[in-house]
Amino acid sequence: MVIRKGECVVIHGDNGAGKTTLLKILAGLIPPDQGIFSLNGRDMTWRQAFRQFRNEVVYLHQTPYLFDRSVEDNVAYGLKFQKQGRAQVHEKVETALEWAGLSNLAKRNARDLSGGEKQRVALTRARIIVPKLLLLDEPTTAMDNVSREHAFSLIRDLANSGNSVCIATHESAKSYQAQRVVEIEQGKLC
Repeated sequence: MVIRKGECVVIHGDNGAGKTTLLKILAGLIPPDQGIFSLNGRDMTWRQAFRQFRNEVVYLHQTPYLFDRSVEDNVAYGLKFQKQGRAQVHEKVETALEWAGLSNLAKRNARDLSGGEKQRVALTRARIIVPKLLLLDEPTTAMDNVSREHAFSLIRDLANSGNSVCIATHESAKSYQAQRVVEIEQGKLC
């Protein structure tokens, strides 16, 4: 499977087809049974590829973990490791919260939010560190229609901004307006 810079790819398949496993392999969380990775035209093992891109890939689980802190603290979390000044972090967090429509929830505890709001916080937290590849596992699960449409819009915006986005879903892939849909059945890409 190829994921190009700035491309939105949907991996579509039934529950249990291997979508999450594939995303976890791409995120470096579990090793593949076999395979060759090609990164920037250079073939390498999974371990070599993971070492090279581990700081450039973000995996967002379908049930994201949020810290027992405010929404703004959750969104700012990834910036702690980028050694940025407090004012710069604050400005980026405000911009990101506005982007996601979460400004009004900035001071609320992230764990007290609805499922759709939690997913948007996690998506915003991933976006703020500007990953080269964003892996989204069933990002609209347990969302109502309004939240789902908002999430689709945010994901499309990420892809249109030049980020590579790979989405695993069993829902209709059309809503994501992906450049490509890859089917997966029993762990094999079709």
